[in-house]
Amino acid sequence: METNLNKRTKTWVLLMQLGAKTGCHQLHERSFCINCYQFPVCARCTGLFLGQISGIVLFFCYLQYNVGLLFILAIFSVLLLGIDGFFQLKKIWMSTNCRRIITGILCGFFVTCFNIKIISILITTVLKVQI
Repeated sequence: METNLNKRTKTWVLLMQLGAKTGCHQLHERSFCINCYQFPVCARCTGLFLGQISGIVLFFCYLQYNVGLLFILAIFSVLLLGIDGFFQLKKIWMSTNCRRIITGILCGFFVTCFNIKIISILITTVLKVQI
């Protein structure tokens, strides 16, 4: 049993080190926990990563995204994320992990979809390849 716990702890430490390399602050009170183990990244970064992954997957399920709409949604989601973080920094309000993950998912998703759309337009235009 002790060996199993040591393996879990070692794995958790490695994941925390990996999370630190992403640039996340890893504050305990701003992170989710499972079985007393803190996530390797905070709630906002967790949301960003989930949004990026879902943006990549869902983008290729539906390729007919409007670049103008994606741009507006990406800017709006970045503003939401920035406003939440800025107001928390200035102590205007205290953000919650629920708000952090939602703004992170939205931002990660729309910025990723916009970036992929721009890259696909560039590839199509420059290489004359249809994606």
